[in-house]
Amino acid sequence: MENNYKQPVYKDLNFHCAHCGVLAFQNWQDVLHDRTYFNDLDVAFCQNCENYSLWKDRTMIFPKKLIAPLPHEDMPVSVKELYEEARNISNDSPRAAAALLRVSLEKLTTDLGETEGTLNTRIGNLRKKGLPQKAIQSLDVVRIFANEGGSHAGEIDLSGKDNKEIVNKLFKLTNFIVEKTITENREIDEIYGTIPENKRDGIDKRDK
Repeated sequence: MENNYKQPVYKDLNFHCAHCGVLAFQNWQDVLHDRTYFNDLDVAFCQNCENYSLWKDRTMIFPKKLIAPLPHEDMPVSVKELYEEARNISNDSPRAAAALLRVSLEKLTTDLGETEGTLNTRIGNLRKKGLPQKAIQSLDVVRIFANEGGSHAGEIDLSGKDNKEIVNKLFKLTNFIVEKTITENREIDEIYGTIPENKRDGIDKRDK
């Protein structure tokens, strides 16, 4: 997982490329620096994919800058598709991005074995099954903000000046949920699998 997503910043020598998503070296070249007739223009070429980003007055104008973190490497494909769609529109419509994140959680709860009922019901069932409390809290945060953002005046509003920052945190929480519900279980299973078979048989007999 890319735990530390590095946003594109003017003149930084490395950041996550908006084209390929890889943390890569950026080769900067000046295009125009004559403020009499033009605004400053610079180009940064990604060493990984060789695509370029165009910067005007220290701001990236091509391609569209994405501020949300990359999806967790263990995120299921069906969830990742919605996550990426939400990520692509998060700058233009934070509320729409939040709504897509909510749908992505419905997909994730299906992967976790909950296929019936509302998202709220599914989260409650996952809590009863012993899902970590912080993962449950994160699921509820994304569910509530995405479901009610902008629709309940005076409660939750994703149309204000801080909306992008709030939605960006929802992306981070979605990755955290994947980490707690999928990655940690996989890692434990991998380590447990290294125990000699006769020892595992003894554990299985003990726990029957």
